[in-house]
Amino acid sequence: MMKKLIGSTLSALILTTSAAAIATPVKYEQLNTQAQSQIAYQINVPHITGSGVRNNAHFIQVAVVGMSLQDLMISLPDQMERFNSIEITDQSGKQIAAKTEISKERIAITFEQPVTSGGVVEVNLTGIRTRSSGVRTLLYGVTGQRVGLKGDIPIGTARIDLLDQS
Repeated sequence: MMKKLIGSTLSALILTTSAAAIATPVKYEQLNTQAQSQIAYQINVPHITGSGVRNNAHFIQVAVVGMSLQDLMISLPDQMERFNSIEITDQSGKQIAAKTEISKERIAITFEQPVTSGGVVEVNLTGIRTRSSGVRTLLYGVTGQRVGLKGDIPIGTARIDLLDQS
């Protein structure tokens, strides 16, 4: 009886193992294509396309997508002591006419003419002074107001990694 039970259990185990071995493996290319098709999406709202340090200035690039953008608000990091100037340009480097209001907590930028969809806004802050608190990354919160909508919409958080000064 025990011999029969072990024999039938062993037969079932061998059958299960061989069935699994017969299964057709999926090629890596098929998996990769499936994964790409699942994560492919189109961004149809203003968003940050780049940020960093260039020529000792902090820059934030925003792609204007979906609707025209009439203003930007940039929250300054707590570690920011001051900066000397602000420059606002388009993708070709041409200055964009805008009014700026600067406080300790934020920069408000109101464009004289709304930036149309398909455009890029780059904000450059020069003469940056930060508190030396050991923090090597600064985070700038960016919101905007699109033409035709009331209230600010979140655009993103620009990350600026500071170079080690030692």
